[in-house]
Order: sequence, then C-alpha cells, then structure tokens
Amino acid sequence: MKKLVIIGQGPAGISAALYAVRGGADVTVIAKDGGALEKAELIQNYYGFENGISAKELTERGVKQAQSLGVKIVKDEIAGIEFGADGYSVKTVSAEYEAGAIVIACGVSRNVPPIQNIEKFEGKGVSYCAVCDGFFFRGKRVAVIGSGKYALSEYGVLKNIVDDVTVYTNGDSPAFDTANIARDGRKILSFEGEDKISEIVFEDGTRKAVDGVFIACGSAGAFELSKKLGLEMSGNKIAVNEKRETNIPGIYAAGDCTPGLQQIAKAVCDGMIAGTEALKYLKSNA
Repeated sequence: MKKLVIIGQGPAGISAALYAVRGGADVTVIAKDGGALEKAELIQNYYGFENGISAKELTERGVKQAQSLGVKIVKDEIAGIEFGADGYSVKTVSAEYEAGAIVIACGVSRNVPPIQNIEKFEGKGVSYCAVCDGFFFRGKRVAVIGSGKYALSEYGVLKNIVDDVTVYTNGDSPAFDTANIARDGRKILSFEGEDKISEIVFEDGTRKAVDGVFIACGSAGAFELSKKLGLEMSGNKIAVNEKRETNIPGIYAAGDCTPGLQQIAKAVCDGMIAGTEALKYLKSNA
C-alpha cells in the first residue's frame, strides 16, 4: 500500500492518523508545532475530562497515542505539495515525502501580508506557488515576500528558473542565513501596475520594478497549499464533501481548514472520516 501523509498534528490530523494506521496504512504526520490548539490554556468542553485538560497535554497525549501505533511524527515545516507520477510529493524545508494520499489538517491561517492591491494582482503577477508558476517568469525579475524558511524554500526554486530574484522581508528580520541571498528589508506599502503587477512601492516612497511576486510569509498553511494545488475553496476554507474529499482525488481535508464549527469534537470526527476514506483510497489504488 502507498503511504499516507498527514499535514498537521492537531486533533483532526492525529485522529486521521489513528484510523488510517489501524487499517494498515503507512502513516507520516508532518507538523511544525501543535498549531492554534496549543495556545488554549484549558479545555473544559471535550468529552472525558471532568476537570478539563490543558491544550498542551491533550496534544501531547494524541501524538504519543499515534506513535504507539506506529505513526511517524516529523517535526518540520511544509514548503509545498507537488503532483508526482505515482501520487504526490510533500516537500518540507529539509526533506521530501512521497504519498499516495494526503490529509490536510493544518488549520486555516492565511499568511497574506497587509500590502495594498495584493488581491487585485493575484493571478496577474502575484503568485503563491513557485513550483506552479515560476516557469512563466523565465528570464524575468521576481520578488519573494517573506522572512522565514518557507520564503527561503521558494527562493531556492526560483533562483534556478528566473534571471533575478530577491527576497523582501517586509521589515522583518530574516530567519535564515542571508550571506548568498539577494535580500531587501524595506517595508512594503503597495503593489502597482495596470493589467498586471509592475512595481513594488515601499513605505519610504521608493519603487522597484518587478515582473512577478511570490508570497511566502510564515509557513505554508491550508490556504497556501490550496493555492498551490488548485483546491476548490469555500470562502477562505477548503471545500470538502461528506467524505472530506477535496476536488482532487487522493487529497482530503479535515478540521479547522474546512467549513463548520472550529471545535475539537468536530475536528476529531473530521479526522476519523478523512483517515478512513484516505485508507480506502490507498487500498483501491494499491
């Protein structure tokens, strides 16, 4: 059977992992951290804990439970997902994992910087996927917006495709070695152009001519992954059916990144359905 990769180690991701691994799947969970749940101090409305439980402890218990059943937990930052000849390739900042199916369960944060006209130029020079769109900027001048490892990963893709690529950290300190990287730390005010983007305007009034801009702020969450893959969206969340299937075969979504209540009980249910359905998909395509 091909492998299942789950992105996110919150209740939805771990629930999916538990059901899939018990069904015989080879399961890898990839997450940078415990996500938004870890920020909650005390959970008092989840079944089975009469005195409540800290979010940190609940997350840790779930991870240990999954590991005890053979689930591999990888602490890494997702850089993107690509289509492969035999399924999918999940890329992190330090490795690559092949998968026959994927469950996206990494929350709903949208890492889009507050830059004027950013939405106006989406698809008109503003992209969220270097692997997807870098080809269209061969021989041109592009910018990567971001200050973390995700931005560095996108830079690494583009430097082999375009003539000129610069990372703009938008006023933030870079979280990577900049010794061999073209970098600009100025704060960005807006993107300008007519039919497509042609300039970055900085808060100090200066301008930089560009042919394209790749947004890579923070980590690649559900929104960024959806942009890369072409997943159908429902508002700012991933559209799924009752089986938690997306519009792309073999890719499922569960938890807060899908429509509905943002509650642990729902996330666990979503994960159970996604993990079970992903297992069926893997078996039928073995």
